[in-house]
Order: sequence, then C-alpha cells, then structure tokens
Amino acid sequence: MSKKVSLVIGGSKGIGSVISKCLKSRGDDVYILSRNNNNKNYFIKGDLFDEKNLKISLGKRFKNKKIDNLVFSQRYRGDSWLDEFKVSLFSVESIIKFLKNKFNKNASVVIISSVANKTILHDQPSQYHITRGALEHLVRYYAVLFGKSKIRFNCIMPTKIIKPENKNFFNKSSKGIKIKKLIKKITPLNQMGTAKDIGYLVEFLTNFKSQFITGQSFVVDGGASLLSQESIINIIKK
Repeated sequence: MSKKVSLVIGGSKGIGSVISKCLKSRGDDVYILSRNNNNKNYFIKGDLFDEKNLKISLGKRFKNKKIDNLVFSQRYRGDSWLDEFKVSLFSVESIIKFLKNKFNKNASVVIISSVANKTILHDQPSQYHITRGALEHLVRYYAVLFGKSKIRFNCIMPTKIIKPENKNFFNKSSKGIKIKKLIKKITPLNQMGTAKDIGYLVEFLTNFKSQFITGQSFVVDGGASLLSQESIINIIKK
C-alpha cells in the first residue's frame, strides 16, 4: 500500500508542527508549507500573502502527486484587520480551490480554528473571532459541495492549550503554573490540553475510520464550555 500524502499549511511551528509529527509517525509523507523550514525534501516555501507564487510552488510540488489529507494550521500574528482575513480565511479558500483537482478519492481536509467562534477571548481582536466563525461555515459549505466526491471537511476548535512555544511558560514560570492550575480546576477533565490532543484528533479525521464524518466542528476544551457561570464560581470557591 502506498503512503498517504498529507499537506500541512503552517506545519513548521506551534500546533501545526505537532500535527505534522503525528502524521509522520503514522507513516504519511508529510509536506509542510511555510515561510521558513529546514526540511528541504518535504518543505514547500510559500507566503500566504503572495498568492501567485504560492500557487506556483504548490503546482510544482504536486504536479504528479495526489493529496490525501490537507490540514490548515496557519496563524496570523499582527493587528491588521485585512491581513488577518488574508491569512486566516482567504488563503484557505484559495488553496482549496487551487488543489481541488489534486485530491484523491476519500481525501480529508481539516481546518484548525478556535473556540473563539463560540466564545469571546479577551486577548484576541474582533477580526480573529470573525474569521474563526467564517471558517466553520466554510467547512460546512465545502462538506456539501465536495460530498459526492467523497472528500470530507471538518473543523477543530481548540481552547487555550500547551504547545511548543508556550510549554516553558505553563510548566516553569510561576505565573504560567498558576494559570495552568486554575484552568485545570475549572475543566471537567481536570487537565490542560496539549497540541498532541489536536494532533490525535487530526489523525482520526484523516483516517478511513472517520469516513462518514464531514462538515463537523469539534470543540477541544476538556469539557470547560459545558459549565455555567454558577458552576465555575462554585468550583473556584472550593
């Protein structure tokens, strides 16, 4: 059996890097699209702000290859409203449209979004919340549009989790440890999630065992969003 081909947008850092490792450990040929990466064999250099050259790079790499799994895990960090939309939303639709004829039958597309489309995060601006809500609807739209082709689209919405970039903060700094303890306390599963939890879910959603799941949004928060205000207050008081 030939190896599955997976493409991870934004797979060199953060959650994306962990997802890439999970898919590699499963045996996939994992291609990473990012502005910076040292793995030349499976690295596709591309800037989401440069649509023309991005398509050229993708076209060259997948000229004679089909894609089994496409994962979007890119993240814009800045204050520009328009740039947030370009990176988080417009680039997703542009890449999907460009690669639509490159998908194998039963291919899976997974978009990493955020609980910000269900709740309001105090440390994120309005454009962050709006784009995350739009991504969820984009998933539903394409799930229907590509359904007859057996191509599935699903969305993962993580809460605040531990990832490579903030690992030391939550595990070593006094402030981070305090925040981590509080998050654990108000989470039904009594733990703080990690990027691996997202990677494992991506593994499942890009596996044949999830072949009848499409157009869905999965909240990954240990059950925290199930609690009422009264419940949270009572937990903190203990």
